[in-house]
Amino acid sequence: MAKQRAVMLTLGPKIVPFRDRVEAWVMQLAEGNLPNVVAPGANLDAISAGPGVYLRLRLANAKQVATLRSAAASSLRDGFTSCLFVRREETNGKYCKSPADCSGGLVCNDWSVCARPSQPYNLRLLYRTLRILSPEWTDELHRASTDLSVRAFELELDAVTKNDVPVAIELLSRARYFTAVLDEDPPTGIPEALVNDKGKPDESVEERIQRATHPARVGIWDVREGKLVLRVRAVAGGDFVPVGRGAAASPVTLAAEQRQVNSCALALDVKEAIGAQAAPALP
Repeated sequence: MAKQRAVMLTLGPKIVPFRDRVEAWVMQLAEGNLPNVVAPGANLDAISAGPGVYLRLRLANAKQVATLRSAAASSLRDGFTSCLFVRREETNGKYCKSPADCSGGLVCNDWSVCARPSQPYNLRLLYRTLRILSPEWTDELHRASTDLSVRAFELELDAVTKNDVPVAIELLSRARYFTAVLDEDPPTGIPEALVNDKGKPDESVEERIQRATHPARVGIWDVREGKLVLRVRAVAGGDFVPVGRGAAASPVTLAAEQRQVNSCALALDVKEAIGAQAAPALP
């Protein structure tokens, strides 16, 4: 507990205010049917190059702090980030399951590889860092009934302090833009989950929504200025036709490709909205 308090003194003043501010923006984006907005001077190249922070949630989970924080743990970069941002993702490297598997300055990224954090920084990693400061973590520690269990908590705390905390502080201090995507449930209902070879569901609710054509809300804020840059509600949906001898036939693979296509189509709508604002008026 003394170690935890020491981390809070270091981390709290730098990261907690950032978290609280972006959560307020996300919950505002989740309210009602707000009009589309593109701020004068919005620059697609600057937004794409970052540095930025990204969060994607189901709309139903973005209306309250508790559900937002819980859902943020599964936020991943996807076709939207691939089509909107300039990314240099590292997919090769040491395999990892947690920050403890990586050396200082590296994170266990979305590919389960120890790597330097890439653009945009996934806010899921921030919430993983903040978990060690949460009441839930403290309650779990107090319920530990053996020295071995307490040691496991201490190792988790040490690993997060060594790896995630320095990275989070560095990246959030440099962040210029925060982008949030909120997926609304499809009007036709959430598709049934695909099953794996063992007959068990192989998709999360979020993945099922993202592979269906559905409305989605995108918000982009200038973190340093504290201002809204863009708010767009558009349809995340697109068609693709697998071709060639190596075209995928697995339903699971096809579903993953459809999610990427839908997400990329949403990113293209954002680009179009910014481009339309920047285009000179016709005489």
